[in-house]
Amino acid sequence: MKKLPLFIALLVSSATVAAGQGYRADNFDFATGITLKTSSIQTSPSKRTKRGAHHSASASSINAIIDQKMSDISISNSLSGYTTGNATIDSLIVDSGRRNAVDPLLLYSIMHQESTFKPRAMSHKGARGLMQLMPGTAARFGVNSIWDPKQNIEGGTRYMRWLLDKFDGNVNLALAGYNAGEGAVMKYGNSIPPYRETQEYVRRISKRYALIRDPYAASIANTVRRDQIAAVQRKESTPLTMYERSVFAVRTPDGRLQLVSQ
Repeated sequence: MKKLPLFIALLVSSATVAAGQGYRADNFDFATGITLKTSSIQTSPSKRTKRGAHHSASASSINAIIDQKMSDISISNSLSGYTTGNATIDSLIVDSGRRNAVDPLLLYSIMHQESTFKPRAMSHKGARGLMQLMPGTAARFGVNSIWDPKQNIEGGTRYMRWLLDKFDGNVNLALAGYNAGEGAVMKYGNSIPPYRETQEYVRRISKRYALIRDPYAASIANTVRRDQIAAVQRKESTPLTMYERSVFAVRTPDGRLQLVSQ
C-alpha cells in the first residue's frame, strides 16, 4: 500500500476487527414496503473532545455512537461543513435525511465508504451509485432509476430508515443490515454477523460517524492546496477484506471539509 502525502498523514486510532466466515450482501427475504416513523429525536449539545487527546474516532467514542439508538442522537440540520465535493449531492443528502429522520452525517459516512461520492460507482457484486444499491433493494424502496443521484440517495436513506425501525433504532445493527442484509442480522440473534467484511464495515462507518460529529476534528483539519484536491477526491476506500488503518478530515481551500481514508 502506498503511503499518502504528508498533507493527509494524520493518523487515527483504530479498533481490532474480529475474524469471521463468509460474506453475503443484501438479503431480500422480507416483504416490500417502507415503514417510516416520525422521529422523537431531541437536540442535545455536542461534547467537545479535550485538547491534547486524539481528535480521532477512538474506540470509546465509536462505542458511544454505536451503543446509542438513532432516537437518542441529535439529527444535524446540515453536513456540519463537510462536503462530497458536489453541492447538489450535499443538498440531496440533507434533504433525504431530514425527510426520513436519518442523520445526514450518518448518510454521509455511509456514502464515503460505499462509493467515495462517485455517482457512477459500481461494485463487482452489482451494487450501484452513491449509496451502492443492489437492484433488488432499489426496487424494494421505490427507485426506478438507480443511477439517478436523487433516487439513489433516497432509496439508500429509506432502506437505512427501515433498518433502524427493524432493529429498534440500533445504529450498528442497521449498518450491519445495510451491508449484509437484515436476514443475516436476524439469523445471528439480532447481532452483527460474524462476517469479517461486515464487522469491518460497521467499524468503519461508526468511526467516520464519530469523527465528523466531533467538532475538534474539524478544528485541526489540515488545509489542502487546490492542486491536491483531485488526489483527495480520487482516493478510494480500502477494500473491506483489509483493515483500514485510519480516516481523517482535510479542509479544502474554500473552507469545507472532506473525509480521507488511509
